[in-house]
Amino acid sequence: MLLPLIAVSLLCGQSSAQVYNLSLAIEEGLPAGTVVGDIRAALPEGAPSSGFLISESRESFVFNDLEIDGDTGIITTAAVLDRESRGKYDFVAATLTGEMIKVNIVVRDVNDHSPVFAREIVQLNVSEQTPPGTRFELEGAHDQDEGEYGTQGYRVTDAAIGELFKVEYRSGGGKIFNLDLILSDRLDRETTDLYTFTIEAYDGGVPQRTGTLRVQVRVLDENDNAPVFNQSEYHALVWENAPPSTPVCQVHATDVDLGENGRVTYEIIRRQSDPNELFAIDGGTGAIRVNKPLDYETQPFHELVVRAGDSGAQPEYSSTLVVVKVRDVNDNSPAISVMFLSESGEAEVSEGAAIGEYVARVSVSDPDLGESDTLSISLEGGDGKFALKPSDGFLYSLCVDGALDREAVDLYVLRIVASDFGAPPLRSERTLVVKVTDLNDSPPVFEKNEYGANVSEDVFRGSAVLQVQAKDSDEGVNSVVRYSIAKSEHGYLFDVDPESGLVTTAASLDHEREAEIRFLVVAVDGGSPPLTSTASIAVYVEDVNDNEPVFEKQLYNVSLPEHTPVGTCFLQVTATDADGGEFGRVQYSLYHGFDSYDKHPLFLIHPDSGWICVSQDIDREAGPVNHDILVKAEDQGGQSTQTYVHIEVEDLNDNRPAFSPETYVTKRQQPHPAGRGDPPRDRLRQRLWDIRTGCTKKDRCGVPGLCSEPPGHRQRKTVDIRPGWGGRELLRPASVTVNVLSSAQAPAVFQKSRYAFSVLEDSPVGTPVGTVLASNPDSEFSPIAQNSNGQ
Repeated sequence: MLLPLIAVSLLCGQSSAQVYNLSLAIEEGLPAGTVVGDIRAALPEGAPSSGFLISESRESFVFNDLEIDGDTGIITTAAVLDRESRGKYDFVAATLTGEMIKVNIVVRDVNDHSPVFAREIVQLNVSEQTPPGTRFELEGAHDQDEGEYGTQGYRVTDAAIGELFKVEYRSGGGKIFNLDLILSDRLDRETTDLYTFTIEAYDGGVPQRTGTLRVQVRVLDENDNAPVFNQSEYHALVWENAPPSTPVCQVHATDVDLGENGRVTYEIIRRQSDPNELFAIDGGTGAIRVNKPLDYETQPFHELVVRAGDSGAQPEYSSTLVVVKVRDVNDNSPAISVMFLSESGEAEVSEGAAIGEYVARVSVSDPDLGESDTLSISLEGGDGKFALKPSDGFLYSLCVDGALDREAVDLYVLRIVASDFGAPPLRSERTLVVKVTDLNDSPPVFEKNEYGANVSEDVFRGSAVLQVQAKDSDEGVNSVVRYSIAKSEHGYLFDVDPESGLVTTAASLDHEREAEIRFLVVAVDGGSPPLTSTASIAVYVEDVNDNEPVFEKQLYNVSLPEHTPVGTCFLQVTATDADGGEFGRVQYSLYHGFDSYDKHPLFLIHPDSGWICVSQDIDREAGPVNHDILVKAEDQGGQSTQTYVHIEVEDLNDNRPAFSPETYVTKRQQPHPAGRGDPPRDRLRQRLWDIRTGCTKKDRCGVPGLCSEPPGHRQRKTVDIRPGWGGRELLRPASVTVNVLSSAQAPAVFQKSRYAFSVLEDSPVGTPVGTVLASNPDSEFSPIAQNSNGQ
């Protein structure tokens, strides 16, 4: 005790000395003698260190766990350190010179402890009806280590169990983590009533340290299962003279639940069976016995509905059928009972019934079965379409055994014959008339696949064309047929009455546009789904003469030389008629001008080809130079049209010149002032014809000596004039006498060199046409005039 006291005194006396801090650390678990550190490390470099005084006594935990060398200042472990027992050490060391060092030693944790659960095993009782997601709180594992070496998590080691139970943990305060066990799926005690698995807690060390908790989950029973009979149906035989309490049969049901939930009791449901309580059942054992006298002839078999229920708070039930047949002596013929299974309960079957489909349920009974306890059952008739198949005991099923076709056979007469094996055997039979009901399996059938009709193109809308008819061999609504026209290019032209099938026109017809029209008529029955068929309709539109011929042109212009040989065809006119056959054949005829007679004096037309030909020699000088002809084109039905042909006759040089009259006398005044030229002679030269006889090339005036006479000389000349162009010479020349008179006046001159007048056709003779004016009226010249008659 002296050294600590001295150290304390020294420390207290040197309170004003320099103080240093020294922090050291060492891992726990290292062997004794492990160097922790050197106190001198806290002193400044070069400071003397003559020894150290420690503030702790030798009995303190510091000297129990540490060895401190007072001379050197070396600190070593005196024992194996345990952080979980003591995590740090604090003491003061003083030098003899008065410096103080505060030493803090921290024991670092190592992963030397495993997580530890408070209990090794946990037992839980969980109802099998516990919903998924339910949590069960468990105490977590404790790990004395800290930080990452403490408990880091939990897991279920069994992967299969891990699908049913999950674990989650949460902080519970301090180093304790509370653990939640979560139910992930529903439990079924009847499948598994106990789950045993391990939850493992693990820390963060490497390698990990773990701790385990064994968990036992016992699944508690709930009344979630109904009793189950060991047979779905029971059958028993009993004599009709059996006394009460005679055992009939034993039913048995089990319930997989436990306790009261699995204890089964039995009862007969009187509302559904055995209302007269002819049978009784033991509620605990399920044994059925006769309760009252039975009468085979009254009721040969009984069907008992037996219900089994458990004894849970909310009982679960199930039921079964017990068929009890009563036997008797052979004093009655077999009885045949038939229950038809159709919706109406009648003796009928659909023609679409599949093979094996039930038609009726047949039960055969015999009040007097006797010891044989058997009956012979047979089926007669039906052409092999039906069969009688045993079902159970004396129950039989009348089934379809072949394909049915109502359209072939709609009624079948069947006989069910039952015979017993008594002595003598008794026999009975039951006749069944089974009707085959219709199925919409037959489409409508047209009388013909193709219909044809001829219709005039001028019929009115709504006119009847033809009538189609389709028959459906089904019956009832399945055989009701309605008609319609399928959509097509020409279907809009016709309508069909949906009930009668009468096809009528719906629009105007045109042979020239559509001479043949084809479309489809659809027949659909009233079945579900409906069946259809089609027939092809061909309508031939007959032509009527409803089109007139049409010429290619409304006006033809043609030129024709005169004297064209008779028979020459120079123009073909063409008209077409849209009608066909005879109505489209066109014939041509001519009208002269616009008169109404047929024959033209100069031209004719071929009635079939339309060629216009010359029928008579044409002389342009003898008749009109233009001809207007009306050509008519007419078909065989009387329709006609017309066109106009304008023919211009071209002139040929086919006539010699001829003067009329042959003698001409005229006079000419010739003013000729001195010093002037000879304009009158020039005008005379222009006005006279070219006279070949006696005309010199130099003067070209045509009158010898006329042009060379001096002015003022009166002379008279007579000349012969012969036209000299055109290649034809006239037979007789004309004589022209010109009296040339001297005059001081100039000749008359017209105001215009050319006049044009117009006059209405059909104007009367003497109607003024126009006026011409000339100056110098004293000059007179007699013009050569010629009328239309050449005079």
